[in-house]
Order: sequence, then C-alpha cells, then structure tokens
Amino acid sequence: MRGTFAGQGAVLEDQTEAKRSEVVARMKALRRRLEAGDDSEVLAWVIPRALACAHRPLRHHPLYGGSGLPIPREAQPLILDWVEQIRMESIASIISFMHDRDLRCYQQIDLGGLTLPAFLEHEGFTVWRLPWEDPAHSKTDRLQSEQSSSGFARRRLKPTKPTPEARTLTVQRRHR
Repeated sequence: MRGTFAGQGAVLEDQTEAKRSEVVARMKALRRRLEAGDDSEVLAWVIPRALACAHRPLRHHPLYGGSGLPIPREAQPLILDWVEQIRMESIASIISFMHDRDLRCYQQIDLGGLTLPAFLEHEGFTVWRLPWEDPAHSKTDRLQSEQSSSGFARRRLKPTKPTPEARTLTVQRRHR
C-alpha cells in the first residue's frame, strides 16, 4: 500500500512540475510579446477561463518597462488600458505579488491618490496583496528576505473588500 501512495505522489509531483514548466514558458512568451510592443494579450491562462497570470502593468513595455524603473505620468492611459483589458477578460479577483519597490514604479501615475492595488479595488476588483520580492531582482539582504518568506507562508489572507462571492484564501505552513 505504501508503494502505491509513493507512486501517486511521484505522479502528482511530475504533473505539478509539468504544469509549472508550462506556466513559466507561457509567461516568458508573454514577456517577449509585450517587449516587442504586442499588448493584445496581457494574460497567460493557467486554467482556461478560471486562473490566469499577468505581469504587472507595463513591466515589459518596450518604452516604460524595466525592473524598478519609475513609470512616467504620460503612461497613465496605458495602465488604464491594462485595467480595462483584464476587466474584459472577466477577471474579478487579483492576487498581487508586487512589493514596495514594484509599487514605487507607479508613484508618478495619477490614480486619484491611490496606490495601484487600491486603485484596482476602486475599479471593482477584489485584491489580495502578497508582497514577494523576486530573488533575481532583490535589493533586500538574504537573511531579511528569508525571514519575510517564512512569515509569508504563515499569513492568513483576507480580501480587503468583502464581497458575497469572495472566498478567503488561506496560506499556512504545514506543522510537522
């Protein structure tokens, strides 16, 4: 019996790795299209019509893109277009991994005095914030980053604006 469970675990692990690789490939392809100026699609569907991934607005724009670069005021219409595009795809909820350095990129954009996540909420989306600093672009010292990650794994997440259709997502570390 034990071998059966181990075999099923290995199969599940293989399926998970295959899906992860597929999502990474789709996100890289999306990044290349965005960098080339094709913003006709801003989402990569993980589960068709149910779960999608997206780069933060203008992260890979040919003129305004870059890691940690401030986005100028004149790019506001492009951000509003991005918001409308995800609305047209029937996106209702957003889990945002943008950390403070990402959010600072949008400081020059007039979003009615709101941060980007607060603006998205104002636009009717339910937003969960899970700030995560990409290690490939990290400016945070490694120990501080590891401590932040372990705290991230124990946090309970609640929508910032309760709605009847919202579900609470809970991320908890497994106790051993």
